[in-house]
Amino acid sequence: MRNMVCRVGVLSLAVLLMASSARGEEAKAETPVVVVLGDSIRLGYAPTVAERLKGLAEVVSPAENGGDSANILKHLDEWVISRKPAVVHFNAGLHDLRTDPRTGEKQVGLEAYRANLAKIIGRLEKETSARLIFATTTPVIDERVAARKGVLRFEADVEAYNAAAREVLGKSAVLEVDDLHGLALTMGAAEALTEDGVHFTVKGSKRLGDQVAGSILKALGGPLVDREVVCRWAASAPVIDGKLDDLVWASATVIEHFPAYWSNKEGGGGTRARLLWDKDALYFAGTMTDAEIKSFGTKRNDTLWEGDVFELFFKPFEDRLEYYEFQVNPKSVILELPFATRGEDFKKVAALAASGYKAVATVDGTVDQTGDKDRGWTVEGRIPWEAFAKTGGRPEVGAAWKFAICRYDYGPEGTKTAAMSSAPLRRFSFHRYEDYGVLRFAGQGR
Repeated sequence: MRNMVCRVGVLSLAVLLMASSARGEEAKAETPVVVVLGDSIRLGYAPTVAERLKGLAEVVSPAENGGDSANILKHLDEWVISRKPAVVHFNAGLHDLRTDPRTGEKQVGLEAYRANLAKIIGRLEKETSARLIFATTTPVIDERVAARKGVLRFEADVEAYNAAAREVLGKSAVLEVDDLHGLALTMGAAEALTEDGVHFTVKGSKRLGDQVAGSILKALGGPLVDREVVCRWAASAPVIDGKLDDLVWASATVIEHFPAYWSNKEGGGGTRARLLWDKDALYFAGTMTDAEIKSFGTKRNDTLWEGDVFELFFKPFEDRLEYYEFQVNPKSVILELPFATRGEDFKKVAALAASGYKAVATVDGTVDQTGDKDRGWTVEGRIPWEAFAKTGGRPEVGAAWKFAICRYDYGPEGTKTAAMSSAPLRRFSFHRYEDYGVLRFAGQGR
């Protein structure tokens, strides 16, 4: 699973330049969607967040009060998942800990609150590729709340529910905490809260909004990724020779962002990929700069990822478990794995019959020769639709598959291997298809 700018002729260079400029409107980066979710405290600071992020993101802040954790869980599809957000900033707590003055019962008990938060986070991790930010529940002033002679809230409960939330949040590797509770205390709760002991003054809400916007901007400031790519129809099939000198590649969208998204780092550049399709096959091309070209494996379905490798993953249906992995290394050795489910035994899948998948690599430098200065390598491949037989083969025009293009780049002995992906993988696993980007198949003539 692991990195040419080869010395192409004038024609090949022209193709690459044309492809870079032929990205089309659908390939342009869309304005990221940010969902801000929570109760009436959120309704107070949401306008400031929207103002701060104007022109940078589309801020989605539901008009409804989010209420307690059970209500957020109930509306998660409508309020969050359907919006395909890049960032989700959310909170639940103040409604959960509301106490009935007659019975002393909480609206949502502490254990139920833990369970609801775990379900919310689990769904957001699995069903979105968003960066997640949880806001701690803001303070209350017991005496002011009690004076209103309604439902009770106690600061001790706020602290208990925040502690419970942190325990749940600590089990997630993809979630940040925005400590609004701490911010409110630094403002001085007595001055920042209104007479009801719960809500914030206009000035207090603005301070909260400024911090929330800052947290979101930090999340948005991470590496760029190509979350959605158009796979265009190939007017003619490219010759699979690793040279990329077929003019048809000029029509392909250029996939150019390959970060280590899970560690919030850019991938260092030097990787470009393209995809095309026709009635017979899916075609791919890749160029990679690489100063130290290494390979591993000599036959089909060896463990190629133990050396430099170019990898492609496709998942045709979100509601099915099947997905596919294809690899090629600098020596043109290939790997193809049609997984029935994630975690399937490698040897079992690797022993399956070949589908006709073909890929060729060309190298600008030398392979497996330490001490010299290599420049890079290119790959070109053809994946016949028969390779996707488990899920019905060729897609229809307009179909949307989940996909990721990944790369391992091994450096000199003793250096750390570089890993990168076109997908916003929030954890380091190329098989984390929950975070894959979207590949849309455009029809003939488009």
